[in-house]
Amino acid sequence: MSWLFGGGGGSDKESGASTPVIPGTPEVSDESPPGLGAAGRTLRVRIGPSLSTLATASINNDAIPHFIDSPFFVGRVAVRVRNFKGRTPSPDEPPRQDTPYFGIRRRLFSIQLQGRFKHEYSADDVVFGAEFERKVNPPTGAWLAMKFANMIDPALLADLYSDTPWLYSPALCAMNTAHVVKSPSPASLIPNSASNDKLLKSSPKPLYAATSPTAEISVALSTNPQSLPLDVAAVLGDWLWGGEKELHEHNQLLLPEYLDEPKFPDAAVAERRRFFGSKAHREDAKFLPEYVYNLEIFAPFIDLNTFDLNLGINVNLVRYLNNQPIRLVCKSLSKNIPFFIVEFDLEKDDAAAYAGGHSHQSTA
Repeated sequence: MSWLFGGGGGSDKESGASTPVIPGTPEVSDESPPGLGAAGRTLRVRIGPSLSTLATASINNDAIPHFIDSPFFVGRVAVRVRNFKGRTPSPDEPPRQDTPYFGIRRRLFSIQLQGRFKHEYSADDVVFGAEFERKVNPPTGAWLAMKFANMIDPALLADLYSDTPWLYSPALCAMNTAHVVKSPSPASLIPNSASNDKLLKSSPKPLYAATSPTAEISVALSTNPQSLPLDVAAVLGDWLWGGEKELHEHNQLLLPEYLDEPKFPDAAVAERRRFFGSKAHREDAKFLPEYVYNLEIFAPFIDLNTFDLNLGINVNLVRYLNNQPIRLVCKSLSKNIPFFIVEFDLEKDDAAAYAGGHSHQSTA
């Protein structure tokens, strides 16, 4: 996914000065207005640990991130969208159009995560990508675009022509920034606040078809931390970002057993991505409950307010996606268990615009 959503490196300078051109995609004239194909639609962003628990998020409110919790993952997620004019959790809350985070950066959006895995997972198993519930309509020559994408991100897996299309990259290849620290509390002290018993008794439709008893309980709850027997700061540490404060690469604890002889420099994004482009290297690395993972992905290529994509030519994605949202998922590929989901949906304007989920934010 780094070829599209993640740019090149951990900073705008590292992302490269030129914008790649995807072959086989019809061009939209420079005279065409931005948002062509998205008229009368407004962006809503929803976040949650499963499809059935997605809730409308407060965008650009990056000092107070969205809290998520499930039997598999606990964390905070902040989403930033430049020039955001979309839905908020309440009609009484005006949209925050921008945040000082963007400053002079070229970025059009950012998804920043701070979280802990409640179980051990192979780095080869944890992927980040896009999923769709129905067929999409790839433009003529899209297969050439995928060949181009695989040149940039050899670990990318995709099936755009499936009845339920998808694109995944290993999370450690997709993310622009990876910053790992030791957790402030032992993994044994993390309350399983969204317990399996509670999930099995609930009725929401699972995000994925159940393939095992584990998959059957993959529906998780997005919970207000104030209602939990859980000290969020004690589990995750403080949330130190917001406004102009930016997450920086600090990756050595991705491979804690190699601290004396690191495999790549601590602040080197390209080297980290290149290293984990190897399946053997990913299989040798683990996401562990003893660490807090701070991850971020951003890009200057796509305006999520309109789904306008600029990769050397301007294309609006609405018709190609068959009027579906862009649903970004971090999940265990082998177990079909989602850790977190961020969904960008262009909704048609109507009086019922604010019907839907409620925001759950961390106060820590």
